[in-house]
Amino acid sequence: MSKRGDQLKKKHKRGSRRAAAARNTTGTKRKTPKRSKQVEESKFRKWAKRGAIWGGATALLAVLFLAVAVGFAQKSIPSFYQLKATQNAQTILVRARDGSEIVELGPSFGEWLDFEEIPDSMKNAMIAVEDRRYYSHFGVDPIRLTGAIVEWVTGDKRIGGTSTISQQLARNVFLNNNRTFDRKMREAVLAMALEWKFSKEQILELYLNKVYFGGGAYGIDSASRNFFSHPATELTTAEAARTHGLVKAP
Repeated sequence: MSKRGDQLKKKHKRGSRRAAAARNTTGTKRKTPKRSKQVEESKFRKWAKRGAIWGGATALLAVLFLAVAVGFAQKSIPSFYQLKATQNAQTILVRARDGSEIVELGPSFGEWLDFEEIPDSMKNAMIAVEDRRYYSHFGVDPIRLTGAIVEWVTGDKRIGGTSTISQQLARNVFLNNNRTFDRKMREAVLAMALEWKFSKEQILELYLNKVYFGGGAYGIDSASRNFFSHPATELTTAEAARTHGLVKAP
């Protein structure tokens, strides 16, 4: 009986060892996927961290480059009074032999109106239609800029109205009307430079006195005289509402 008991004990021990070995093997197999998953997560975090660092560095360099470009641009922009004296187009003056003026051909400019002389109805109407966030942006409206990028990428000519008043002034005075991405970027830089150099009131004054209203009329006073036969200082609210739409008409 004792021998048989010893044999049973040995078998029991062997069974226990096998069970323990099986448990250890199972535990090892279960731990392997966890380690693999941890390694993958570690790699992902590592690459994500690198991407964030490189992305931040690229964004910082872009901001610095933009700041330098705007700084150089604002130095090259003429003074406010020089811009007031500069016309956007040329006129031809025909004179008689005695020097008297016969006729003036070409665009008309009217009288220059200071900011305080321009009717509030005209200023408010222009801002409401052309640039609702005029007094809150820095020359470029991020929402409109996104629209400009979409327009360039998709080539959808129906997308419009992406330029702020400052950008329109920069285009009318310094650039052309070519619809290219390069021109759009230069327009944005010049608009920010204008905002850096001039006040909002000065920019709006320049814009309303220089923008083309159609019919050969440059500036609000010329447009008022051409279309309503009186100076812009006498514009009514209804006339101002009709006039601001002429900017998009040409």
